Amino acid sequence: MTTGLDLLAEGGTITLTDGTTVGLRYSMRALALLEARFGSVAAVQGAIDSTGKGAAFGPLIQIIGAAAIGPGGFEPHIREHQDAKGNRKISDIVFRRRSDGVDLADLLHPGRLDEYTAAFTAALEKALQSQGNGGAAPSAATPMTTVSPGLTSITSPSVPSTFSPTPSGT
Repeated sequence: MTTGLDLLAEGGTITLTDGTTVGLRYSMRALALLEARFGSVAAVQGAIDSTGKGAAFGPLIQIIGAAAIGPGGFEPHIREHQDAKGNRKISDIVFRRRSDGVDLADLLHPGRLDEYTAAFTAALEKALQSQGNGGAAPSAATPMTTVSPGLTSITSPSVPSTFSPTPSGT
């Protein structure tokens, strides 16, 4: 039995404030966006403040938006900056619906936090299910709660910022 990502697995569906629905799934592209924004997928959980004294909604928009990208869904628009030393860092990712350009953040309702948390948790768990001989094994993802709906270090190891892949053809 091997373990891998089911990139076509949709987990949950959320209803937006305009009455439309969007299916959530975490492809490699989605996980890479979260890593690029927060440094690692594990750092996403640390970015969500469950005490009510810090940021929670911004990171949640990023988590939901990353799972909503793809054909017929939302397109990420990346804002980055470069410091005096030439280091580039993503400061924000805005997710716009492909069909009309509406910002995902404008289509989410703070009162539906539990629905959103359940949906993206299901999507992440589904993406990380083991691939077996025709059947799915139990989820490899750690269950998440509404109190701290971020990802864990188990779901994706971080890659050092100094990592540079070898160019193809060399």
